[in-house]
Parts: sequence; C-alpha cells; structure tokens
Amino acid sequence: MRIFNRLDDTPIDARVKQVAQIVELLGDDLSDDDRAQFSDRIQIAQERLGLDPDTTVVALIGATGSGKSSLFNALMGADLASVGVRRPTTTAALAASAPGAEPTRILDWLEIKNRVLMPMGRGLSENVTVVDLPDIDSVNVDNREFVAKLAQRVDVLVWVVDPQKYADDVLHSEFIRPLAGHSKVTIVALSQVDRLNAADRSVVLSDLQNLLVEDGVKNPRVVPVSSVTGEGIDHLRMHINDVARVQREEAARLNADVDRMVSELRELLGADYKNLPRFTENDIVPKLFEVGAGAAGVPIVSDAVRNAYIHRASKTMAWMPVRKLRTLRPDPLRRLHLGTGDGPHSMQISSAAESALQVQLRDLTDTYSEGRPAVWARALKCVARQAGADVPDKLSSAVSSTDLGVQPEKAGWWRFMNFIQWIGWLAAIVGGGWLLVLWLARESLYIDLQPPMFRALPIPTWLLLGGLLWTVLIAFFSMFAARIAASRAAKKATQAVGESIAEVIHDDLWLPLKNEDQRQRVISDSLSRL
Repeated sequence: MRIFNRLDDTPIDARVKQVAQIVELLGDDLSDDDRAQFSDRIQIAQERLGLDPDTTVVALIGATGSGKSSLFNALMGADLASVGVRRPTTTAALAASAPGAEPTRILDWLEIKNRVLMPMGRGLSENVTVVDLPDIDSVNVDNREFVAKLAQRVDVLVWVVDPQKYADDVLHSEFIRPLAGHSKVTIVALSQVDRLNAADRSVVLSDLQNLLVEDGVKNPRVVPVSSVTGEGIDHLRMHINDVARVQREEAARLNADVDRMVSELRELLGADYKNLPRFTENDIVPKLFEVGAGAAGVPIVSDAVRNAYIHRASKTMAWMPVRKLRTLRPDPLRRLHLGTGDGPHSMQISSAAESALQVQLRDLTDTYSEGRPAVWARALKCVARQAGADVPDKLSSAVSSTDLGVQPEKAGWWRFMNFIQWIGWLAAIVGGGWLLVLWLARESLYIDLQPPMFRALPIPTWLLLGGLLWTVLIAFFSMFAARIAASRAAKKATQAVGESIAEVIHDDLWLPLKNEDQRQRVISDSLSRL
C-alpha cells in the first residue's frame, strides 16, 4: 500500500509522527482538554496505520428512517441487515467483507462484533468492507457515542440522508460539519429518490448540495439512490470503489485528519507563528553580563583582591616595626569569605542590584516576545522569570567558588625581599651592638676604645645608619612592587570572576531562552511544512 501525501509525497506515517512531536513540544501551550483531544486523535491515526493497510472500511451513517440498512442490503445484493418495519432502527453495527479478505484486526479495533460475508461479484472491491452503523439519533446514548467514535476512525464516510430529513441539524452540526475536512473520503447518498418527482428531486439535490458546501465539504459528491428500484446503486458502488482506491493510495482519510489537526493547531497559535523575531547570544548575553557583573559585586571583589594581596604581602615585606600592625587588621578577602574555602560567599547581592537584573531581563524578553503568538510570548517571559529567580544565588555561588589566584601563604619573592630586608636589620644590629659595647667600655671600664673610621664616621655608625636606611628602602620598593602585583592579581581575579559570571549568564539565562526559542521555531517550521 503506497501511503503518500499527494501534494509533497511525504509518507502519512511521517506526517502523523510530526504532528505527534508538535503536540508533545507544545506541552503546556495547549489546554488539558485540547492536548487530550489531539493525543486521542494521534493515537487513532497511529493505530490505523498499523492495521490492515490494504483494507478500506466504508461506513454508512444516517438517522432513523433514512433507509440506511436498506441501502446496505442493496449494495451487498442480499438481505444481510434486518430492516425494521414499524420502527426502522439500526441498533448494532454490522460489517460486510469479501470472502477470504476478512479484516479481523481492524474490525476488532473498531469493536464491530457482527460480521457477514458479502456475495461475490456485486461490484464492490474485495478490499472494501462496508459497515452499517447504528442510527445517529438513536435513543440509546451508547449507540450515538459509538457512531461518533467510529466516524473518527473509518476510512470512507457515506452519509445517508432521505428527502424528508436531509437538512436535519444533528446530522449536519454534529457529524458532517466537524468532519467536512474529509471531503476526499466523503460521499452523500440521497436515498428514497423514487418517492420524488423530477422537479422535487432537482430542488432537494440543489438544496442538499448547498447545505454541504455551507458545512465546509469541498466539491460534495452527492449520489441519488433508491433501494427499491435500484437506481444509483451501481453509481454509488463506483464512487465507493473510487474513493477507496484514493484512500488506499493516498491515505486520504489519515491525511485529512492530519490536515485538520494542523489547521486547528495553527488556529490556536494564530498567524504570528510563522515569522518569529530572531535574537542571538550577542543580543542577550553582553547586556545581561554587564548587569550581572554589577549585581555580583565584581568591582568590590576586585578591590578586595587588590587590598588582600597588599595586606598579605605587607605582613611579610613591610618595614618590620610596623609589620605587626597589619595582623591587627582583618584580611579583606577573609572578611568576605572569598578565596579561603572556609565558608560561603557572604557578600549578598543587594535587592537593588537584583531588581536591576530582573528589569534588564524583562525588557529583553518583552522586546523579543513581540510578534510571537500570545501563548509563546507568555512562555518566553515565564522561562525568563523562572530562570531569573535563581540567578542571584547562582551568581553569588559562582563568585565564592572562583579561584581568585591570591596567595594565601607567603609568595617566594615575598620571602626573598624579607630576607634582603633582614640583611639591613642585621647590619643595624651589629652596628648598634658595636656602639653599645664601646659606650659601656668607656662609661664602666674607663677604657676608650677607638672604632675604625670610614670617611670621618665610625664604621659601627655606618652599619647602624646604613642598615636602617637599607630596611626602609627595601620595604619601600617591596611594597611598591606588591602594589603592582596586586593590580595584576586584581585584574586576573576580575577576569576569573567574569568568566564564572558569564558561565552563569550563559547557562542559566541564555540557554533557557535559547531552548524556548528553538522549541517554538521547531513547532513553527513543522507546522509550515505540514
């Protein structure tokens, strides 16, 4: 069985699969009722694809007294269905199939228990099964529901109407009109035409044609028949065989079901589904990064890294008499619990900064939501709102977990500069001690020892003053170098924190928006192709 869409040769099973994917992707964009209805219809189509693809099930559907069962017998050329005399009512479905071609699986799926074999050589194709359904206006609610269910599942619909009730509102509003998109597999049989004269027949046929057009049936196929005289029976068989052939070759009924679902989905979304506004990472991330970096306190972290570097370096390299004073001050990074690994990031994002981030995110999503279907605009904003709610905490965590690159212990060059400063202190101690010994000898022992001289000053004095001057110069140059290194460390820390913040912005804000946009585009493209 070749089951391709006549227009673009897309296999019907692929079309059904695409519609199923669209409905799944739409998710909460659909109401619970709509989603359930689409899912049921997709399931019906999928089940039908797997059942007897070479068999076409033709259903005769009509109201009480329309002559449906009599027409069924006339088509079969035998009295297979009982015809009521006092109250001509069909209460149970009856299927007639050709001998040797009984479609057991599909009839089981349709829940049709009563089955008979049609006589051979009656003009109907062997792969056609004709079903006489219960009356659509049956007093039994279960019968009416059964007919409505099978009308959604059979391959070819033959609406049987009589001259008296062909305009019946129940038939048109509840059955023909909802299934008007299945024009390719729809036949209307006007029964009992033997009771009409030529003028009345013309009027009834014209009026019936107009009603069908108003129902939405394209090029309605109306066949006047009479079960009494046999008029039109062969013509009806020919139409059934022709429609059944089209149905088998093109899967016309299933394609019509898909077309109807696609049309309804497009209507639910509105015309805006076709041309969605485009936005890229460069449109979103830089703007959000700028606000996110400010919200996460990057300038504060940068200053803290710079000051922490100087603070720690000074405890090793500052001039020794004031070095201990540094230990009385708190470490700028430890005060923020940054770069220590001993606690969470304590620098909470302010409510003002958080509000600024939310405002920027809302403005961006408002811009790129314009021109989208209302349900998709809401979905994009909802994704942004949900993503934005967790971002402040994630930004704070990103900063606290970033390796800021500040030495927690003494750096090698710090120790070297401290060693050089100690040379000066040792010289000063030696010189001072030497001068002290000379003074004690003179004052206590009355021994006047003369120290060696250099350029009119005693060498001990040179050692004391030179050593002290050396320590001051070394401390000055050490801290000058530490400030340069601190600036570099702050720059590296800013870059590292920026990368962490950029990752949060990308993963937690951009990707959800991108994924939602891609979901909508996949649906839009799929609906446009179907």
